[in-house]
Amino acid sequence: MYLKLLSSIVIFSISFISYGQSFQVPDSLMQKTYKQLSEDFHTNLDSNKSKARLYAQAYFNKGKNSKDSSRIAWSYVYKSLLYNDSKNRKIEALDSAVFFGKNIVKKNHPEVFYNKRAIAFGEFGDLNNSFKDYLTALDHSRKNNNVPYIYLLKHNIANLKRKLGKYDEAKRLFIECITYEKSIKNKTKRDTISYLLTLTELVSVYRLNNQIDSAKILNKEGAKFSKGKPVGFLFDLNDGVLDYHDQEYSTSVKKIKTVLPKIINPERGYESTTDLINAYLYLGNSNKSLGEISKSINYFKKIDSISKTLNYFLPESRSAYIELVDYYKSIDDHTNQLLYINKLLSADSILTKNYRIVSDKILREFDTQELLEQKQKIIASLEKENNRISSQNIIILIFLLLSLIGIGYYYYRQQLYKKRFLKLLHQISDQNQKKNQSNDDPSPSSINKKTLDKLLNKLQQFEEKKEFLRPLTSKDLAKSFGSNSSYLSKVVNTFKEKSFSNYINDLRIDFVIDKLNDDSIFRKYTVQAIAQEIGFNNSEAFSKAFYKKTGIYPSYFIKKLEKQKNSKSNQSSR
Repeated sequence: MYLKLLSSIVIFSISFISYGQSFQVPDSLMQKTYKQLSEDFHTNLDSNKSKARLYAQAYFNKGKNSKDSSRIAWSYVYKSLLYNDSKNRKIEALDSAVFFGKNIVKKNHPEVFYNKRAIAFGEFGDLNNSFKDYLTALDHSRKNNNVPYIYLLKHNIANLKRKLGKYDEAKRLFIECITYEKSIKNKTKRDTISYLLTLTELVSVYRLNNQIDSAKILNKEGAKFSKGKPVGFLFDLNDGVLDYHDQEYSTSVKKIKTVLPKIINPERGYESTTDLINAYLYLGNSNKSLGEISKSINYFKKIDSISKTLNYFLPESRSAYIELVDYYKSIDDHTNQLLYINKLLSADSILTKNYRIVSDKILREFDTQELLEQKQKIIASLEKENNRISSQNIIILIFLLLSLIGIGYYYYRQQLYKKRFLKLLHQISDQNQKKNQSNDDPSPSSINKKTLDKLLNKLQQFEEKKEFLRPLTSKDLAKSFGSNSSYLSKVVNTFKEKSFSNYINDLRIDFVIDKLNDDSIFRKYTVQAIAQEIGFNNSEAFSKAFYKKTGIYPSYFIKKLEKQKNSKSNQSSR
């Protein structure tokens, strides 16, 4: 183990030194920012690789001078883009990127470097190592709680599963990614592109799983939202492939040939060997169905050329070799027939060997981790549900307790009102009480006896004539008595032992109790009408005065009184 680690350090050190001394970088480039160097690198990558290499070197030198491992790692990522046709050199550059980046703690690090190398392994058909790097990147993303990158990696793993022919598993992952991407609020341009890329892959998986109708519906949605975007051609490709399944062969050829240049020379970041193989495969199949055998064979040979160059095989592209074998057999060209039989056997061997390793070992690791993650989510969900249920139970218990208290209080109030009601029924309204006050009753010293007797006599007449049933004030009443409100108030306070307003209200309440008890028609009046009949301005003032004197409200008194009267009436009629 230690020998292997030492060997890796030596290799990377040599790579570091050789890369750092490859070019003389002009001082003018060293003055540029990392962002400027990165932009200049990508601008020249397709048109002038020598110039792009110089910018990558300058990026590396700046990182080396500042001892910035992140910048050094990214310089190796840029270097890897210069070697898309050489697996060894590309992977070597990405090995260095992983080496310098694996201990960096920042956004998307170090998972981004493992992901870059995983993609490269996948492009060269090394699915076993590709899956290992995806799993390592996924592990780092989960530790860092890097949710967006987790779904990016799941997207890439779904693509890899598609290459393995595991379409149901790929579909599940793509749907999971689509659900997440749709949930993102305030989507950026990159989020939209990611969603569309996932959507086009899901269309392909539905098609490969013979769910053609579902594929058409999704592709129609994608085509609508991808108009004017750099990934729109992928939905056009899907459209052409789906036309083949509808036996619209001429339309299929026309559509795929229209987008073929964009697939062969896509914008940077949208390269896909899988899409190119599919384009050639369905151009070959459609031309064969149209009787254009020569054209179809040329397209199948292009698939062989890609596979030979990149060692890149897909389960669905295997049919291209079968077509080539059958074609050369049909024209008795045994040499080429044998050639393509051997190529088919070689492809099968690679597919079987590599895919079995991935399927039996690494796929199980990923699926197990996914199951464990789902298990944790379920446990967390159940705990949350239990907490929610416990909270609900506490709330219900409190509610029940409050309800019981409320019911108890209501019962208590009803009993209290009942006692007060019965007391009122036995009350004898004595309108003449304190009428015959003796001369030795206490009297206000400021009022002479003659004036006092006159006021008491007036009050007695006032009560007997029930003049209290009209709206009035102490000032109005005193004036009608030929006195003043001050004298009148003193007499009421002394001889009636209450304020003037309470005196008037009590007279009205005593009156209305008798009236309601004796008059069945009066009991039919509304509380508002009764209030107006006995001199109150509104029902609220009446109810408040009634409750203050009796302890119950007039509505309750009328209801209970009517019930009692009806009960007595029913008993007497029997």
